[in-house]
Amino acid sequence: MNPENFTQEDEMALRDSLKRCSAETIEKAVEFRKTGNIDLVGDIVIGIIARFVEPDKRELLVNPPDSLIILDDLELDSLTMVEIVLAVEETIDTTIGEDEVQQIRTLGDLKKFIKEKVSA
Repeated sequence: MNPENFTQEDEMALRDSLKRCSAETIEKAVEFRKTGNIDLVGDIVIGIIARFVEPDKRELLVNPPDSLIILDDLELDSLTMVEIVLAVEETIDTTIGEDEVQQIRTLGDLKKFIKEKVSA
């Protein structure tokens, strides 16, 4: 990912793809794509997950522990996890392999994996 290649058209497309996320998540995603600041990744990932979680489970994403088990604690199914991965890939401009996804169990696993991915 090269922040210098992030165009106005890219920003509009990113905003459109995240339109069901919170305004805070969208702004952090745009800032990440403009600056490459990996400190924003955790909040972006949580914001994307919140988009797909049932409203009664969203409270679990307010200051969530890294030990939160994504599928079990948030009651997500594997299809929803694929949607989350696709949204994260598009947002942070990277690819995540199916074998890599299968190794992600907790929120901490996911945040660590994504940070390593964007740092490479």
